[in-house]
Amino acid sequence: MAAASPQPLPAPEPAPRIDWESFYRNYKKPGYIQGFEIVNKLGGGAFGLVFKARKESIGKDYAIKFLKIDDESVRDAVARELETVRFFAQIDHPNLVSIEDKGEIDGIPYLVMSYAGQETLRKRLEGGRMNRDDALKIFVQAARGVQALHEHSLVHFDLKPANIFLKGDIARVGDYGLSKLVTESRNSLSFGRGTPYYMAPEMLQRRGDARSDLYSLGVLLYECLCGDVPFKGDSEWEVLRKHETEMPSFPDHLSAADRAILLRCLAKDPMQRYPSVADLLRALQAPVALGESLVFRSEPPRPLPPMAPVASVPPPAAAPAPAPAARPVPPPLPPEALGATPPMLGDADPQSLRDPTASPYGMPWQAAPPSRGVLAFLVRQVFRVLELAIFVVLLPVRAVSAVSGRGAVWLLKLPFRMLGAATRLVGYVVVAALLLLVVMGALALVAG
Repeated sequence: MAAASPQPLPAPEPAPRIDWESFYRNYKKPGYIQGFEIVNKLGGGAFGLVFKARKESIGKDYAIKFLKIDDESVRDAVARELETVRFFAQIDHPNLVSIEDKGEIDGIPYLVMSYAGQETLRKRLEGGRMNRDDALKIFVQAARGVQALHEHSLVHFDLKPANIFLKGDIARVGDYGLSKLVTESRNSLSFGRGTPYYMAPEMLQRRGDARSDLYSLGVLLYECLCGDVPFKGDSEWEVLRKHETEMPSFPDHLSAADRAILLRCLAKDPMQRYPSVADLLRALQAPVALGESLVFRSEPPRPLPPMAPVASVPPPAAAPAPAPAARPVPPPLPPEALGATPPMLGDADPQSLRDPTASPYGMPWQAAPPSRGVLAFLVRQVFRVLELAIFVVLLPVRAVSAVSGRGAVWLLKLPFRMLGAATRLVGYVVVAALLLLVVMGALALVAG
């Protein structure tokens, strides 16, 4: 009996054709994305188009990003990269735009994300340089979001103001997990490897890691405090060359402490930057995590080991512009940049720590140092002024209270005082009458 011939395997279904015409024709129709109704367009960029969408079942707003893929030959590569988004979707942090779902429609892949508002740090900066307090409120939250990524061994690689979304007082980092979606149809340095104005020098050699995000955060902080990016040029290549070779300049209004922090963030050598985002936040004396109190330095921080001179980064093999004959070596960071990181709470000498059992949180703690310095003096004066103001406000109340209290007592005593006076007057009349009778009797006896 002849063996049955094996059945041929069914051919895989071809991927749907990328049809942007169908997208623009139908995306406003209810149910185009199952379960969602697209409300309006929020914006667009190198990665795709973003729309505000409302989930029909609960009426909650979301943001849907349709990725720009024009070449079908690289769609499979992009689809494979999208599989890594599932790792980013596991992170739940208040300063990150959460990834809720992904899918494909008309051959166009899309991501469903939480709605973080329509305003971005880019729009806020276009309105002018912010004051330091407002800038740090936004920057600290963005840095916490990046720290959450790093804690999960994930790197953003494309930090810029347009990816910091603002909604009320909350700042959230978005577009993480998309920076590796590099397509053959885009040769711009601004796509897939970060944006030149915010790109770390080592990114040209594709040697980026978490410290590259520290550099981008330094550029963000510089722009927030100074009103512009540290390096500009007529082309992407010129900007990148300045990131490799030039040291940033600072405006006069910037304090020495802020300059030291920025210099360390923008160090050319990744080893000279802060070891982590948490160390950067501590250098800014900002809480590292939600619920953590502000940490103020009461004494100078311990110096860190000296940094070696910065070695220049060699140009890439296939450079769009010819490399110069000689490249200036950037000078090492100034001494004030060293040791810019204050000690963590509990990092001081263990001998100065108190018994952990005496702490309300069961952790080593230190007695609060006596308040001194200009800030402490100003706080004391403010409270003294408040005490004086309260005394002045209460003074009329106390006067009225005193007068009204004494007047009430006087009115209560008045009838009794009148009765006493009348009684004394009657007594005087009786005594005078008796004296008169005695005198008259004596005179009568003498006359008889």
